Amino acid sequence: MIIRSKAPFRVSFGGGGTDMAPYCIDHGGCVISTTIDRHVYLTLKPRNDKKIRINSINPNKEYLFNIGDKDYSTDFELVKGIFNVLNVKDGLDIFIYSELPAGSGMGGSSSLSVALIGALNRYYNLGFSKHEIAQKAYDIERIELKQKGGYQDQYAATYGGFNFIEFTDVVKVLPINTSVEMINELQFCLILCYIGGSHFSSDIQDEVLKGYEIEKKSYMEAMQDLKDVAHSMRNIVESNNLSRLNEFGNLLHKGWVAKKSLSTKISNKKIENFYLTSRKFGVLGGKLLGAGGGGHLLLFSDSSKKHVVIQELEKIGGQIVNFHFNPKGLEVWEVK
Repeated sequence: MIIRSKAPFRVSFGGGGTDMAPYCIDHGGCVISTTIDRHVYLTLKPRNDKKIRINSINPNKEYLFNIGDKDYSTDFELVKGIFNVLNVKDGLDIFIYSELPAGSGMGGSSSLSVALIGALNRYYNLGFSKHEIAQKAYDIERIELKQKGGYQDQYAATYGGFNFIEFTDVVKVLPINTSVEMINELQFCLILCYIGGSHFSSDIQDEVLKGYEIEKKSYMEAMQDLKDVAHSMRNIVESNNLSRLNEFGNLLHKGWVAKKSLSTKISNKKIENFYLTSRKFGVLGGKLLGAGGGGHLLLFSDSSKKHVVIQELEKIGGQIVNFHFNPKGLEVWEVK
């Protein structure tokens, strides 16, 4: 029996950072995000021994380990953690293909977690619901592997679509209620630009969490701003008033300013050069996707100036990524 799965990458518009514990447990957090038509694909095939062999494309790597291996200092520690927590005892070949590079800032590691747990759920008939798959992905990344980060990526990849997600002691995924016209216009105004480099999420999250531990006033104000941005964005999109979309762009800028205040590692000269250049030629607002440091910029352009912005970004080395919103989350199927 061969099982395949795919889980989408996500684009977060507002609220990122407020989904991290313990902040969201104590004060509540929220994000507004969508999944896009870029995926992590995964295939499971049985073996006749007690080994796990991984073949990966993007990055191009091969790795072999024994069932029960708990050395998480190696490549593919995520796969090891999932097999250990789910107590898998069978040897398997795993083929992984990611449509975007590692460190892209769009939740790729969580997409891989969700795709693998979803495939194992089907392979062993474990009966996990979507919510349980997302929560297990979170628990494995944050508890078993002790990786710093929030809740949003696992739930976005599992559920898919355009959602407002609330985080307290429970997670609520609330689909955005809007028109096709509003979605189409929003997508038309957006530019996704790969600027190179990659972020080191855990390092940045460590610094961000220290701000909460000492309860810095500036930290708490920034987190409240990020939540306010997410709520305002939801109101705009659900208003079905296309003339309000420029407000969405301005809110992206407000959120980016608030996020940068949380850590000196979130932005750098290269990121600022791309962002300021885009603003000069017609971008109303934007943000770096993910924890920070590198990856992809999401930009909201004046619709009449989008082509000029794209030309100017390409002149300084940016790579434009064409994408579409994707309403589907985790998908799993059997190849007989």
